[in-house]
Amino acid sequence: MATPELMPNLTSFAQRGVRCAHQRSVFPTETRVNQASLVTGCHPERHGIVGNKFLDPVASPGRLFNTGDETQLVEGDRRLGGKLVDVPVLGELLAKQGMTLATLSSGTPGGARMLNHKAESLGGFRFALHRPDASVPKAQIEAVIKQLGPIPDPTIPSLDWLTYATNTYLQHIEPEWMPEVCILWFCEPDNSYHYCGLGSEQNLSALRHADAQFGRILQWRESSAVGEHLQIITMSDHGQLTIADEAVGLAAGLQTAGFTVGETVGDGVDAALALDSAGGIYVRDSDPDLIKSIVQWLQQQSWCGPVFTRGGTDSLTHAQVKLDHPRAPDIGLALRSDDAPNEHGIPGTCQHDSTSYPAGGGLHGGLHPYELSSWLAASGNAFRSQHFSETPTGIIDLLPTILQILGIEIPKHVQGRVLYEVLQDNTGHSTPEVTQTTFSTEGVSGYSAQLSLSCVGSACYLERGWVS
Repeated sequence: MATPELMPNLTSFAQRGVRCAHQRSVFPTETRVNQASLVTGCHPERHGIVGNKFLDPVASPGRLFNTGDETQLVEGDRRLGGKLVDVPVLGELLAKQGMTLATLSSGTPGGARMLNHKAESLGGFRFALHRPDASVPKAQIEAVIKQLGPIPDPTIPSLDWLTYATNTYLQHIEPEWMPEVCILWFCEPDNSYHYCGLGSEQNLSALRHADAQFGRILQWRESSAVGEHLQIITMSDHGQLTIADEAVGLAAGLQTAGFTVGETVGDGVDAALALDSAGGIYVRDSDPDLIKSIVQWLQQQSWCGPVFTRGGTDSLTHAQVKLDHPRAPDIGLALRSDDAPNEHGIPGTCQHDSTSYPAGGGLHGGLHPYELSSWLAASGNAFRSQHFSETPTGIIDLLPTILQILGIEIPKHVQGRVLYEVLQDNTGHSTPEVTQTTFSTEGVSGYSAQLSLSCVGSACYLERGWVS
């Protein structure tokens, strides 16, 4: 949908700079999971944010831990002794070099914190439009609101919020804060995709407005002294599919099949569910026999897509999908999806279990190529000009590439790679060989699932998961 007619500033920007046309998200293709990958350079198997919601009895006793909730994130991180994320995040890596990270998010309160959750201790800048009370530094946030006026009421599409976010960046963050790195997170087109549908008039207006605000940033760069010394990377964290009409009723189906379902496992509860169109099922005591029984029941359902377990008996594995972390659900699951178009002609439809978004709205989380495919383009004097690359890249690559540009050593735990193929200074760095791998498994009742990945050197990117 990033066309010259709909988004002229973004497409012109990509044509003048570098466009990475084979950009991929991590699984689950949910926002806070991919935000964690953005600021760590790692897959969920390493950073530990394995879903928008997941089970962690320390962080959230007796219920699922909701990463979209600012209050839960603060309390969970406290309970975990500051180890909400298992590896250092971008803010920490910059702070060690005396550099600062500024983040401004018009997305969910939890997402705003996920981008910069250590801002308080590191002296960074974090502004959440949904939670100005949870933003820091307090004096700076108060100064922004005094300068720009009150934060507008949230609406769908969220046009005023995009304008306010851009005003904050241009009128406060750049002239007053001057961070080495800024993440400016727009809630559109995500909000209008979710609530109004892909290709709806509300969605198209959101895309146009997002492009217009981006155009303001480009005009400022061109007219200011910073010019091409400011590196701008544009990215999306995932794609979206259209929601099918009916929920699959996973909890009711499990109960009819003889399993008990609750908010968390234990005390006689067999399973706890953490998914909309993808995610997984936590199983009491991680009982292998109970896991096998639930997996076999799932594989007999018409809406069941790829299934993952740690052991991989009659299923794909957590390790193959880069989800093998202690917090991961015992059974990973993506519901079926297809290429069917919606009423506006935008292809891609998914099954869902429970979601607050309307039928015909948008959803993401699974392994359809349209969910995994995302946007990446950049420009500035660190990047090549008028360069188009089809080499596989991923959201895990942005952190190491940013560190390389800033001259910061890349930690050994980082799973992404430096995108030397799009950098001006790439002397002595040829792009590693691209390899393709497909995993497959057979289950009960003719169930068959496949998972396809691309790897560039040691960095791996999910391409597609499907059943046949």
